[in-house]
Amino acid sequence: MLSGNPMTESTMRIPCCTTVWPGPAARLPDCAFWLLYTLRSEEAPLTQTQLSEQLSLPKQTVNSALKKLVEAGVLRLEAADGNLKNKRVCLTEAGEAFLRRTVDRVFGVESAAAARLTEEERSALVALSQKLLDAFRAETEAFLQTAAIGD
Repeated sequence: MLSGNPMTESTMRIPCCTTVWPGPAARLPDCAFWLLYTLRSEEAPLTQTQLSEQLSLPKQTVNSALKKLVEAGVLRLEAADGNLKNKRVCLTEAGEAFLRRTVDRVFGVESAAAARLTEEERSALVALSQKLLDAFRAETEAFLQTAAIGD
């Protein structure tokens, strides 16, 4: 994740960035923006499966968005560990320039907003957001288990 950014915790990004979605300003569809946002946040290539899991989006949705970003020259896919089936999603040079003009600016807005909170407030927000996220994951797992059983 981006170092030096007071909002580096992904749990803090959830309430801030989803409130005022910047995708239209970047002229990007919702899914494409979040794919790029996630890639930049992680600062490392991820696989399509990892992106799908992190964003809680169907693999087909991620695949469709990735295809368009590859066609636009923003991303490229590389075989991960020599496995042609499992591909890492990487930024191209044009993609890097595009992210500097779009996603990086969103990070700047997030940082400026976070700077308006005290260190204690930021810490409390991260802790409570993480607690809520953990509870949501636990509830989701319980729901999926009962849904699979047919209850």
